[in-house]
Amino acid sequence: MSPEPTVDQLIQAAHAHAASDDPLDLLDAVLTVTRDLSGRADAAVDQVVRRARDAGYSWTVIGERLGVSRQAARQRYAERVEQTPPTVGLIRGRDLDSALTAALEAAQAEGLAEAGTEHLLYGLLTDGVAAATLEKLDATREKIREASRRLFDYPATPVPQAHTVFSAEAQAVLAAAEQLATERTPTCAPVVTTTPQLLAVIATNPGSRGRRVLNDLGIDVADIKRLLHCYINVPRTAFGRRSRRGRSGKRQPDRCSFCGHARSETRRLVAGPDVWICADCVARCGEILAHPTADARQP
Repeated sequence: MSPEPTVDQLIQAAHAHAASDDPLDLLDAVLTVTRDLSGRADAAVDQVVRRARDAGYSWTVIGERLGVSRQAARQRYAERVEQTPPTVGLIRGRDLDSALTAALEAAQAEGLAEAGTEHLLYGLLTDGVAAATLEKLDATREKIREASRRLFDYPATPVPQAHTVFSAEAQAVLAAAEQLATERTPTCAPVVTTTPQLLAVIATNPGSRGRRVLNDLGIDVADIKRLLHCYINVPRTAFGRRSRRGRSGKRQPDRCSFCGHARSETRRLVAGPDVWICADCVARCGEILAHPTADARQP
């Protein structure tokens, strides 16, 4: 049995069947594609209904396309698409906020109504761990911009957009980054989504536009995983570290509190107050501190 398609895959399939880019035509297409599916199919319809509402269409018109009355359409979708924000919640780190702002500005400069995951990749070069990682792999904003123009259909003459929003794919990637942050944050700490989680999700999603840009630039995803390992693999325990006792009750080897690797002859550990850090993580910290952010330089 083939795996159930993702929301983004459903919407992409709908785009291929839609008569035009009009939200109502897309709504017709997504209904056809998702008629026999459940779960993510409802989420896909919700997103397209939200687009139709954002485009100014009334519940009467949307209800006609759905084959229901205005009242039925409003009762079924209003709470999901209007009262529930389409953006992710929890706490965003300052580096991620800066990246999202830069991504939207980059899409606006291209004359696009939506910012995709390639724009998120562009924005990640603004600040933080993801910026340091991409720079280490020789990725620059200019290279990302050139690759995006080669791969995707951008307008030859940009038309200024009054309001640019994130695409469905970009919103799904942000939600996945938030989920990753939730899974990797110690239970005693607040969940903060930062740039490492977003870069990791983009890099490991083979179908995303951002991943296609990375492939075009010849950047190995394995290198990204290696450089981000310490930031996205913190164990989900009370203090963000693995227990030193296994199921048998025997003491387990000391491990780095950041990357989880055990002490060995080739991997030395430095002890702190109930924590350990290995030489690799110390070196990575040195690289980050060698390029302080603007906020870090302020007294």
